[in-house]
Amino acid sequence: MKFPNLWHEARANVLRRRYENLRPQIDAADPAAKSACFGVVKSSFEFLSRRYASGSSVERKQVLKHASKTIHQLSDAGDWPRALGLTIIMFNLEACYLPGNDAAVLKESTDALLKEAWAYPEPQPLQGAR
Repeated sequence: MKFPNLWHEARANVLRRRYENLRPQIDAADPAAKSACFGVVKSSFEFLSRRYASGSSVERKQVLKHASKTIHQLSDAGDWPRALGLTIIMFNLEACYLPGNDAAVLKESTDALLKEAWAYPEPQPLQGAR
């Protein structure tokens, strides 16, 4: 008989709640902030995904620790859109390795947000006034 890892299920619940608290910020973000947030997703997701997936549990913890430090540094510097983009990535990656319904919902929600980020248009350079 296999017993579920309650710590992992609790972690999934915490991450899901954090995501649900962050989602309104994403929805309310102006185009520049949303572009910065989604730009981080577009530029960093594949690299972090490969690194996280190929790492041992110790290496995955190191990736999460480094990402958390970076998120706090960005946030402390007032760059919340980029911090939010990195947070979205980390929620998605961590949800892949957590059991339970909360993890499944978090993974589905962040997958949808990643698709939205990939479809979000790149900012257009300003044209000179004529």
